[in-house]
Amino acid sequence: MDNIVTSQFVRSDSRDRVRGIDGLRAISLILVLQAHWAPSEAIQEIAEWGRAGLLVFFVISGFLITRILIDLSARRQILGANALLINFYCRRFFRIQPIYYLALAFIICMSLNDAVREDVIYHILFLQNFSNVFLREDLGTYGPAYPWWSLAVEEQFYLFWAPVVIFLRPRAWKAGLVGAIVLAIGWRVFAWFADLGQANVLVTLGNLDALGAGAAVALITSSDKGTVAASRYFSVVMVFGIIGFCLLAWAEYHLGLVAFRSSFLGKVICDVPVYLVAASLIFFLASGRADIAAKVLDNPVLTYLGRRSYGAYVYHLVVSYTFLYYVTPRYVEPLFGVKLGLHGPVEFCVFAPITIAIAALSYQYIEKPIFQLRDRTVPTL
Repeated sequence: MDNIVTSQFVRSDSRDRVRGIDGLRAISLILVLQAHWAPSEAIQEIAEWGRAGLLVFFVISGFLITRILIDLSARRQILGANALLINFYCRRFFRIQPIYYLALAFIICMSLNDAVREDVIYHILFLQNFSNVFLREDLGTYGPAYPWWSLAVEEQFYLFWAPVVIFLRPRAWKAGLVGAIVLAIGWRVFAWFADLGQANVLVTLGNLDALGAGAAVALITSSDKGTVAASRYFSVVMVFGIIGFCLLAWAEYHLGLVAFRSSFLGKVICDVPVYLVAASLIFFLASGRADIAAKVLDNPVLTYLGRRSYGAYVYHLVVSYTFLYYVTPRYVEPLFGVKLGLHGPVEFCVFAPITIAIAALSYQYIEKPIFQLRDRTVPTL
């Protein structure tokens, strides 16, 4: 970015790397993994940790991608908006689709889930969030592929957000973000009153505020003036976000998990404090005003995991489903004559290391070569 604050950024591949973002991504992944692998009831009753982890992913993604788009928009007069948009989509394809399609092919070839095979076209086109809402009744119908609805949400968001940033002026960006945030909350309110079930979050509209919060931070930190002026406001936003999160956690504990998830608080409000805190933290990291947090989050372990988090997210339920529903019934149970079950923290302790190891191998031997091919065939403009 031409005018971005650079004092606390580290140059990497012609892009500014924000210290701590990889670590924050790693924490988000851990929250999602523990939520999907049967955490203890005590953990579940306190807060929606899995949803919180996913929302932080959305905020990070909205922030990072919008920074790239702002950078591209600065070259619009020189290279042309159409060329920039094509470049953006092509580079995103190399980042997202290869291992996603690899995992999708694995699920179908191993017959891990009939619904995925029957609805494969929706998965190929990143429309599985809509097919889940309109064709299937339960979020878990797609088994090992069910977390991928969030990837569809992101792809759909960038499908319309990229042209807005590249073709239009900053005033339109701001108006678009305000509209997106209002639309998201409005959609969740409508979905709750209309009793649309999981449509409140599976439909892209219901997640635009989290994605928009990250995009807003990217806009604000794209200039020195905006960063300085916004600093005091983000301090207030973070405080309100933390208080709101604590209040919602208290409400969930006292209402009970089932009642809370079906309530107005659970369906409409519970996302807001999470993305307010996440957006504020990212703002302070990006503007160099969170040195301690940056040092903690930028440690080698979290950074390593964060850079491999996309692969881990794509693979994690594929790993557990392959073991529990393919390997175990065919090989383990006949061999030992007992039915093997993994529950609670044990499930996390078994599958998390395996998932991270597979993600690390994927990153080294599949994703990195793909990135190199991308940089040769579709270089950054």
